[in-house]
Amino acid sequence: MEPIVSSDQLIEQATSIANAGRRKTVAVAAAQDADVIGAVASARADGYINGTLVGDEAEIRSLAEQNDVSLEGLTVIDETDVFKAAHKAVSLAAEGKADLVMKGFLPTSGLLKVVLDKQYGLRGHNTLSHCALLDIPGYHKMLNFTDGGMLVKPDASQKMQVLDNSLLVASALGLEPPRVAVTQVHESDNFVEDARKQYGLAVIDGPLTLHEATRMDNGAGADIFLVDSIEEGNVVAKSLINFADAVFSGVIVGARIPVSLVSRTDSVKNKKSSLAIACVLADYYAQNNVWGEA
Repeated sequence: MEPIVSSDQLIEQATSIANAGRRKTVAVAAAQDADVIGAVASARADGYINGTLVGDEAEIRSLAEQNDVSLEGLTVIDETDVFKAAHKAVSLAAEGKADLVMKGFLPTSGLLKVVLDKQYGLRGHNTLSHCALLDIPGYHKMLNFTDGGMLVKPDASQKMQVLDNSLLVASALGLEPPRVAVTQVHESDNFVEDARKQYGLAVIDGPLTLHEATRMDNGAGADIFLVDSIEEGNVVAKSLINFADAVFSGVIVGARIPVSLVSRTDSVKNKKSSLAIACVLADYYAQNNVWGEA
């Protein structure tokens, strides 16, 4: 497949997957959130996702009516307790009835704790990390900022797992070879050298500033911007979203299913592209037997 380098192409790829008979289903935990309902309904209407809304059914239907959102084609499962709703949504994924999980009206930490509950068997090999793929005006492809949402200050081992997660996303996008810019390299460690040895097919360099990263490897530019702390990732990514009109596609990686988050401040395009990246990633897992299921 051709490399996916824009948010529009992400949505197009998710739609192509659906048209090929592999439409993905999202299970929303505590779905009584107007923004989440709107995002899922819009993606469902566009034809690239099915949705199961687990939560307070009366409130879900009331919010949909208030915001002129059609629930046509979506399944609603009534569960008023938000944490029981999280368990139900995750259990659907564990049973193969959903391909990704989305956070609704509950804390992110609460949902992720359920995702990692051993009874569901959804733990992956790595720590969970957040990938924020930004479609930045003036840059010729998306740039994946990681991790700006999960790990406050990862040590070398955790950072290697964050890199591994981001390279999995790069593979799902068809990026060959993926180019990685590491923002900080401490004299006391050999992170870049170790990463090059472990991931020989990737182009890895650092320490690099954002300016240097977008011009690395003879101007080809980085695909992944591996930051040193959650603050660094957050500040740079949100600055580009707020002041440069970058389109944001975010997904939590590291479990056997993608976890999708959207916020009230996200534009409609951001919400739809965040669902799209989760669909593309879920399809990559399934088509390439990433987790080794029989």
